[in-house]
Amino acid sequence: MSPWVLNRERSRKQAAVPLDVNYRKNAPGLTSRFVQARRFVQVFSIATTPSPTSGLQVLFHIKICGIRRREEVAAVAAAGADAIGLNFFPPSIRFVEPSAASTIELSRFANDKRIMRVGVFVNRSLEEIVEIADTVGLDAVQLHGDETVDFTTGLIDRLSLRVIRAIKLPTGPLDPQHIEAAAARWVELGCHPLLDAQAGAEHGGSGKTLDWDAVGQWKRDFQPESFTLAGGLNPGNVGEAMERSGASSVDTASGVEQPRGEKQPELIRAFVKACR
Repeated sequence: MSPWVLNRERSRKQAAVPLDVNYRKNAPGLTSRFVQARRFVQVFSIATTPSPTSGLQVLFHIKICGIRRREEVAAVAAAGADAIGLNFFPPSIRFVEPSAASTIELSRFANDKRIMRVGVFVNRSLEEIVEIADTVGLDAVQLHGDETVDFTTGLIDRLSLRVIRAIKLPTGPLDPQHIEAAAARWVELGCHPLLDAQAGAEHGGSGKTLDWDAVGQWKRDFQPESFTLAGGLNPGNVGEAMERSGASSVDTASGVEQPRGEKQPELIRAFVKACR
């Protein structure tokens, strides 16, 4: 059976279980409106909101990653994006300290705005990820490092949250078979695949783009249920990237920054507008 079919069946079973059994409680005082609005559809399920571009069921439509300030969350909400990424990779210019009161307040504010909160992790221990998810009140976890299949299986067993797996691909011409080989093992675990460009030690946010035509061919050949496209997306290219790749959702960090690491409300607005 195709890993995409296996993942679909696993997600449907998860969605049938009441939230008060499966959904991990948020940090004290953080009551997720994301959960309240969907009492019997948990975040772990692949089915949350319908994609306007492909008719698939996706976790989010537009994620703005590397959010560090309250005003950036406000800009994301005002523009109409539905997810943010909180970066917990210390070497990153976009890093936020998970135990800081400002980070917890940032998460609370995003939750009040009904924005999905995704924690981005690079080679953290399982215990650290679980603790940070609880402290900050995350809605999903994104693995963006060298985490193994065994590690990810253990994490999924510990968390009742959806796990997004970054699939880091070369920036040159791609073979759809290569994309499938890279993504299939993670889909078999129930992870949502996020296709990103290889960025070396930076682990993302490099501004490099992927071979969108190859991604589109992969989608036609292998019919993934949903995936997120990342890698060098900005207001000037995201519309074309979505059309050529058939992506069900998109993710950007550097594409809405000027200078690097500083989110600009006008770029966020332009990015979201270009996705429609």
